[in-house]
Amino acid sequence: MSFFGANLKKARKRCGLTQRQLAELIGAKHNSVSNWETGQNEPDTQTICKLCDTLSITANDLFGAASSVASQSISRDELKFALFDGEDQITEDMLQEVLDFAQFVKEKHQKKTDA
Repeated sequence: MSFFGANLKKARKRCGLTQRQLAELIGAKHNSVSNWETGQNEPDTQTICKLCDTLSITANDLFGAASSVASQSISRDELKFALFDGEDQITEDMLQEVLDFAQFVKEKHQKKTDA
């Protein structure tokens, strides 16, 4: 199981959702969450954003850059591959946009928990 899959499963269970319930909430096929959690494949960027919003987590949480795996780091190339399925034409500006959005989601969640 990948960091992504393990972290997704942990976040889903923390929210008390089944795989099917999470899939329905984000508009995915019923077996998609299982495939992501077992590392058979990973969701596209839009779906990652939906997962983050639904589970109140950040992309960093999903890809292992936070919490219990904070000592692990993911390279920019690995992040590009994970987010964009290895697409060669991803620019640093595009990647930075994703990272900025992840930061926005994290701050949004922190504001909710601080309120």
